[in-house]
Amino acid sequence: MSSIPVARVIAKRGPTHGPSAPDWSRQLINIYLAFPTLKNQRWPLQPQSLQQLTLHINSCADAARHLLLSTLPSVAQPPLHPPLQSGSAQCRSLVRPSSRTQTPCRNMILRLSSLALGLLSTAPLAHALSAADIPSDIPVSQLIKDAGVKLATGDSQDALVYFDVAIARDPRNYLTFFRRGAAYLSLGRTNQAQQDFEKVLELKPGFEGALVQRAKIRARKAEWAAARMDYEAAGKADEIAQLDEAERASAAAKDAEEKGKWDDCISEAGTSIIVAGAAYDIRKTRARCRFEKGEVIEGISDLQHLLQINKGDIQPHLQSSAMAFYSLGEPDKGVQHIARCLQSDPDNKTCMKLRRREKNLDKQLKKVRQHFEKRQFATASRLLVDRGEEEPGLLKEVKQDFDEYVELGYIYKSSPQGLYRELVEQTCEAYIEMNNLKKGTQYCKEALEMNPESLHGLIHKGQLELEADDFEESIRTLEAAKEHHGQNQKVQELLRKAHTLLKRSKQKDYYKVLDIGRDADDRTIKKAYRKMSKIYHPDKAAAQNLTPEEAQKKMAAINEAYEVLSNPELKERFDNGDDPNNPEQQQGGNPFHGSPFGGGGGNFFFQQGGGFPGGSAQFKFQQGFGGF
Repeated sequence: MSSIPVARVIAKRGPTHGPSAPDWSRQLINIYLAFPTLKNQRWPLQPQSLQQLTLHINSCADAARHLLLSTLPSVAQPPLHPPLQSGSAQCRSLVRPSSRTQTPCRNMILRLSSLALGLLSTAPLAHALSAADIPSDIPVSQLIKDAGVKLATGDSQDALVYFDVAIARDPRNYLTFFRRGAAYLSLGRTNQAQQDFEKVLELKPGFEGALVQRAKIRARKAEWAAARMDYEAAGKADEIAQLDEAERASAAAKDAEEKGKWDDCISEAGTSIIVAGAAYDIRKTRARCRFEKGEVIEGISDLQHLLQINKGDIQPHLQSSAMAFYSLGEPDKGVQHIARCLQSDPDNKTCMKLRRREKNLDKQLKKVRQHFEKRQFATASRLLVDRGEEEPGLLKEVKQDFDEYVELGYIYKSSPQGLYRELVEQTCEAYIEMNNLKKGTQYCKEALEMNPESLHGLIHKGQLELEADDFEESIRTLEAAKEHHGQNQKVQELLRKAHTLLKRSKQKDYYKVLDIGRDADDRTIKKAYRKMSKIYHPDKAAAQNLTPEEAQKKMAAINEAYEVLSNPELKERFDNGDDPNNPEQQQGGNPFHGSPFGGGGGNFFFQQGGGFPGGSAQFKFQQGFGGF
């Protein structure tokens, strides 16, 4: 990087003074000469090209001066009005302070080509049409024609200038007022349009076109009596009938609102709004009824119309934001709505407070989503659940906010709690993924209470039913989850497991015989076998109120269960719904060769003498287990 005097930069931009320099260029040089600090100023400069320079500039003012002196002469032709002030103001909006200083517009890195474009945007290159630009000898009829052409091509502002000039030259021509009123109406400027139509009626009483247009404007604002008077004067029977129906519907909507008949309220208000689209009270009534019915999106739409009717009312901003954020569960839209309040009223403390709260919550919500994406469910759950006074958790905070905003009137009491419901669903999911069904029960039950079609609520319920051996009910629960949520992998896996267990439950259940769970390991299986063998030893049959034959049958079932569950291959087959001891399910022959205990036999006998502790008999197998 080299240091180049300002004068050299100016020189590179071509002539800025002398006979060949335009007037505006000489103005720039005068500015340059008026600032001694700019003379002989040396800035570190890295030339990229004559059209694009990157400068390290000491201040915003210097940036503006240098821009005016060195850059604009090569890219701009029209004069700036005034150049220095425009440059300084634009500099402030385009330049950002460096991280090394807290003082705005100091030590900036500034790309002059971008700043030049910004400056030029503040000094329009195309001169806006004004009344002074229109020759005085143009006939009024031609002015009106020119205005019509401008309207047809979409140049409404110029059209209004032509109308203004025509009216100034012939203020008694009621048709010009009428046409300008129609132009205003097409632009949505109803107040100016109504004034023009009233002027028409002043100049030409009874003029039908003006009466009808004024009647429509009045009807849109629900000024029923005034609108009816205009329609009657114009002889418009059909319009009067429509007006009467709209007025009737307006009263019916209000009555339905007071009685809590939300459907009737919405329907009647809609009928009235067809005619009275700009009526604040009717829109407000329908908005409330929509919210009370749970139609949040439609209600917010009505609130946006209220803001167009009365831009100074902040309540629709607060309601739109809170309802979008908490009821719809769409934080981004909620923040956008409240930002519009601050655009219209930057110092409004109520809107500032709501925006600050929503921004803080949104930050935490994004953290939860990030943890879910990384499958960090334990970390996510800690952000969601209440962990004490200092860490209340998002669930509690969102619930408290909802209740508070209901009290403040931002949210209607019967509105859905979309954000809270989503967080409950996430909490349920987190505990399912952590295989902690017990801790998740509270949240998964609540998820189903708020939404009977809750995916993770149904998964949790189906898993609990599986653990309780209620296989048919589990299948019904999981089928409901599949119906509402499609081919979810977790649901599919649980459904396969439930069907397998249901099939097995109709056959022998070796786990149940040994009184162990399906997740038992080898050690647990052996321990259970020893315990059951002691309990049902034939020598203890009387103590169990069993006959020797019953004890023998029970021991046969215990041996059979252990034979299967202690063999990894047979256990896997049984877990998959295939009973190795069921001849109907054998593929390739009976693996026990005709005996349920392998080898050639499965016979067992009882021999008096030592054996299990606490008994006087010993239970032996001729073939098969051979000990533990």
